[in-house]
Amino acid sequence: MYYKGKKVDGPLTPGNDFHSYGNRIRAELSTRVPKNRKIKVLDVGTGFGSAATFLAKHLAKGSKVWTVDPSKEILDNAREKLSQEGVLSRISIEFVQADAAKLEFENDFFDTIVSIMVLHHIENLGAVVGELVRVLKKGGRLLLVDYAPKAGKKLEFLKRHHESDFFEPIEVMELIKQAGVSKAKLSIVKLWYLADATK
Repeated sequence: MYYKGKKVDGPLTPGNDFHSYGNRIRAELSTRVPKNRKIKVLDVGTGFGSAATFLAKHLAKGSKVWTVDPSKEILDNAREKLSQEGVLSRISIEFVQADAAKLEFENDFFDTIVSIMVLHHIENLGAVVGELVRVLKKGGRLLLVDYAPKAGKKLEFLKRHHESDFFEPIEVMELIKQAGVSKAKLSIVKLWYLADATK
């Protein structure tokens, strides 16, 4: 796992499906990610493969997912896990080792970009958001989910994360707007939020 640009070693646990918010997060995303047509989707921050698994089960056949993470080890583990679960037999998923601030995709490439609980691991959020908007097609959708700062006090990752590690939702929205989207909406749900923007 990478935290603020540095590799973090040690035992990692999935966090009980995003601290039990997983079903609600997927429900919110399922109303925003198209499922009746073939699309190209970028999953930012592979982690345990949770977002890639959701996308593979949700998207129409013929769609393709690229999941990016700076760690080859994380990618290899996620690929093995998704293969064992049969996820890779349903949809094409490409595992890409990359820094989200320096993506090697052309401009206007993806129909949808999704990132779940990754922003607080990013060192330069402005650069990452700018890059995500660059590779998003005109009319495409950017969906960023992360914990609000107060989660740093209340959830079990307190030993690793502090309140200051998390971005204020309003700050995230400002960075998205500055990157050049046409519209953006913020939804706050308990200890997490969803930034939903269209380029």
